[in-house]
Amino acid sequence: MRYYFYILQVLLLLILSCAPKPPPMPVKPPGPVIPSWIDGKPEDSLYIYGISRIDIGYDEPGKLKDLAYRKISEIIHKRLKKRLKLVSDSTGANFSGYADRIIESRISRSLNHMEIAERYKDKKYEHVLARLDKRKYINNILNDKREATTLATSILSGINNEISTNNFTKIQKAVDTISMFFDYYPILDDTTKYKNALGIVDVARDLIRKYNERIFITFEPEFLEAMPLINDNKRIRVSAKDQLTESVINDMWIETRFSDSEHRDLILTKSDGTTLYQTKSIMRETGSYVVSFEVGYKSMMDQASADLLYVKPNIFSLTVLLSAPKIYFENIIEDLDDAAPNSEVVDAIRKCFTDKYSAVFVDNKNESDILLSLDISTLEHKERVTDIYPYFVHAAGSISLTDTRTNERVFNHEISEQKGSDFNSIEKAGINSLKNLAERLGLEICG
Repeated sequence: MRYYFYILQVLLLLILSCAPKPPPMPVKPPGPVIPSWIDGKPEDSLYIYGISRIDIGYDEPGKLKDLAYRKISEIIHKRLKKRLKLVSDSTGANFSGYADRIIESRISRSLNHMEIAERYKDKKYEHVLARLDKRKYINNILNDKREATTLATSILSGINNEISTNNFTKIQKAVDTISMFFDYYPILDDTTKYKNALGIVDVARDLIRKYNERIFITFEPEFLEAMPLINDNKRIRVSAKDQLTESVINDMWIETRFSDSEHRDLILTKSDGTTLYQTKSIMRETGSYVVSFEVGYKSMMDQASADLLYVKPNIFSLTVLLSAPKIYFENIIEDLDDAAPNSEVVDAIRKCFTDKYSAVFVDNKNESDILLSLDISTLEHKERVTDIYPYFVHAAGSISLTDTRTNERVFNHEISEQKGSDFNSIEKAGINSLKNLAERLGLEICG
């Protein structure tokens, strides 16, 4: 009985195994895998990464890539700026004039080593992952830095002991050659000339400092005796010489400055090492003042190089001794008779030359240094259109100065026409026209 039950179980299993199977349950396909870099990817030993996204349908050609590249460029910009400051602080070099150019150059280089590594699109945005190959980028910079250092070293080696524009040009060229690599502070390693390795910037600066100590500027005359108005055109012969070799220095820019002004003039020495300098108009009181002369390094190099290789030039001073001019006043005012000598114009002229030039007015023409001639004419409108209109007088003229020793006219100025009016008197209208003329005179000559 037990045997038959066993046989029945076996037969039942065989029947069930041969029965048709139900269809499989449908399997839902897995969703797209969201990349891990969507929310940011930190820099590693090989790459710097930049991630960008943009709304689907709003992407312009290349915009998504440019945004990702810009993220990497911002990292380079920030690090380079920090590195330049660190090198500047440690070496004492002023890179400010080069900083923008270095950063622009470095970012331009980096673009050659950037690529789009991955892209991803979800329901709302398109995403890209850009990366910069750090090894290729840095190796490219270091290779170019080595070539620039070799070239700059060669340029510096070709500079001789002569103080010349040519040597200043070579110094600037050597600096400009390695300027895009200041954050690595290129080193000149020439044991035949220097005991220790030195920065190329330091070598260039040392050359200029040595030149600076040798340059000497002299004047002829050694001091200038001058009188305002008469001696405004006096010239000074300026000479530049090398104290070490006693040779003249030609084609050298020299800056001049008056002690009472920030304005600077530039003069250039000729082949014999000299040049003539004409002082500006002497618009000040008697006494003395100083004209200073110094080498114009910023004119022989560009601004960035001059700031980087800053050398404080020696200052050579010329003293100008001033004496007060004696003026004889000769005035001619037509049509106003007795009112003329005491007019506002005469008073204004006296005050102008007394205040501005410390002039002394004398009564004897033979005692004067300057003859001041005032030529003023007036035009009267004696007839009025009606009683509601005033009288009008127009005044115009000129003022001239003549050196009584040479009989040479040193100054001439036309006074623009001015109008005066008065309701009651033509004479008062004339006086008013002269008052207005005096005011204009003060603005045009002594303002």
